[in-house]
Amino acid sequence: MARANSADSRAHGVLPVRYLVPTLVSIIFLMASYPLCLRLISQIYYLRATNCLRDGFLDLAVKDLKKALDKQANDPSIWKRLGKAYHNLAGQKPVDESFQFSKKAKDAYLRARNLNPLDAQALYGLASEEARLEQIYPYLYFREKDNPYNALPYFQEAIRLRPNCTLYYYALARYLHRYNKTQELLKVISNLVHIYPSVYSHIKKEAFWSPEVKEAVKRGLKQAIDDEINIQNAHIAMSSLLAGESDWAGAVSHYQKSLDCQSTEIHSGNYLHLGRLYLENGQLGEAEKCFLKGISISETREKDLEGLFGIYKRNACLEELCRFYHRVIRRFELSSRTYILLARSLIDLKRYNQARQILRELNQKGPTAEAYYWLSRIAKEEKDWDSMELSIQRATVLDKENSQYHLLFSQVLKRLKKMDRAEKEAGLAIKYSSKPSPWLYNHRAWVRWGKKDYQGSTQDWQRAIELRPDNAYFYAQVAEAYKRLGDISLAIDFYQKALKFEPENMRYKKRYLNLQVLVY
Repeated sequence: MARANSADSRAHGVLPVRYLVPTLVSIIFLMASYPLCLRLISQIYYLRATNCLRDGFLDLAVKDLKKALDKQANDPSIWKRLGKAYHNLAGQKPVDESFQFSKKAKDAYLRARNLNPLDAQALYGLASEEARLEQIYPYLYFREKDNPYNALPYFQEAIRLRPNCTLYYYALARYLHRYNKTQELLKVISNLVHIYPSVYSHIKKEAFWSPEVKEAVKRGLKQAIDDEINIQNAHIAMSSLLAGESDWAGAVSHYQKSLDCQSTEIHSGNYLHLGRLYLENGQLGEAEKCFLKGISISETREKDLEGLFGIYKRNACLEELCRFYHRVIRRFELSSRTYILLARSLIDLKRYNQARQILRELNQKGPTAEAYYWLSRIAKEEKDWDSMELSIQRATVLDKENSQYHLLFSQVLKRLKKMDRAEKEAGLAIKYSSKPSPWLYNHRAWVRWGKKDYQGSTQDWQRAIELRPDNAYFYAQVAEAYKRLGDISLAIDFYQKALKFEPENMRYKKRYLNLQVLVY
């Protein structure tokens, strides 16, 4: 009987229950997985577009993003990425095309914002495109009085959604500066510095930096300090700002407070910077204490000591510099470089005997080119030309490729009328110079002039002209050399060139007129 019913059901095209259930399950599975398949396909296109965007294939990125949107039209992240692609394309196009692509970018960001009103990134992208359209519109539609674009509300909304994002504040500040909205700009700057004090170092380099902006920065920093927001960096920024105003007492105070707030160990650079501020403020004793602390823990002690040499000199504290170096040398094991710095400080104080003694003791331990160089400088100050010659000669032997040493050797030889050797050393100074110098050629030209080698002088001054074609002096010297060679015509030509660059030079005018008399 059962077989008969089964046969009847097959005869009438009715599936048995055991076939119907799996079929229904398969249909339900396919219906449920279809949206997932669409999302998977959409993500594949999205990821491929992301790679194209990264590699600069913007047209391909746009195509893939549109395909992704065909599968997932309500995904705000895809719309944002499409807005970025259009934005980048707009940056590569002429103004009129850029305007159209910026409109497409705006529409894409607008769709993303509408799909997710709390997405600050979408709003920032929308603000950026609106700002670009607002900037371009007057150039394309200059007859129109009213600009239909206004990015300000979008910037403000993006900041409302993400109030601590410095990028958004920065973009808004530049926007407000472009349209001369000074009061709004000052409020934005104060808020920006309040939430992120370290941004001061960037703001002071911006085109909108002004005395008013500086005061806004100061207000923001004070508020950050009062609210203890990133307080250490707030004190550092305030110290830097006050130092720029030469308010050294305030700069010292805030930098000291920043060190008091420092959670990590204070490093040598902190002490050295604080010492510099004390030095600027005339607190020499406190400066020295800080310098000694910094040097004692420094991993680059001798480099730091050389930097302090410049700081003391700039502040005309030569006596203090000398005393400081004496204390450093007694306290630390140092190389010859530090002793040379001490000798240089003594030379600046015109204590030549003390400096000479230090340099000679150094050379007894182990001769160095730099020590002999500074001995030659002392001899030059004392006009002891023979000692100068001997010392600088030894320096050139110990450091054969130092252009400065060869130049100084050539100068003293020229003074001593040893012209052949002076010319040779001048040539070595030129050879070993890190870059071609017109003044090295000028020096050798005068050496050759002293030898009555006017042709050689001419060649050197013409090489100087190649390096400094706007220098009238070199043209005048070539003219004088040609006059000595008897070529008056060329001498006149070169004086004409000299007068082109210095038309009011009376000496050149007189020489030029005298040469013309000789011709006519």
